[in-house]
Amino acid sequence: HRARSVFMETSEVVQELCDVLTSRLVAGLSGVKDPGQVRKWARGDLQPTQPAQQRLRFAHDVIQEIESAQGRRVAQAWAMSINPRLGYESPIKATREDRFQETAAAAKALLEEAYDR
Repeated sequence: HRARSVFMETSEVVQELCDVLTSRLVAGLSGVKDPGQVRKWARGDLQPTQPAQQRLRFAHDVIQEIESAQGRRVAQAWAMSINPRLGYESPIKATREDRFQETAAAAKALLEEAYDR
């Protein structure tokens, strides 16, 4: 289940991310200012840069993993919340800064905490 996005078109990845987050939040995590650009990616009218694609695919896989284990509301809240494991920044900001290992570890910790309850 982990890296499902490698088998998907970029437009699909963006559509699924926008379904969970919003085009504004997806713009934030990918490193662009304009949510309209994100909507063009989702339609396939425009391709994101390579660094943006890496962030999008990473975020997609992490968010999907949390959503499938804990539900959409938890995935949304986690993505936007201040996280002590990320220096009190959100996973969205950490992803924009290419802090993939740290962000993946924070997601793993969330999933492990859920199983410990």
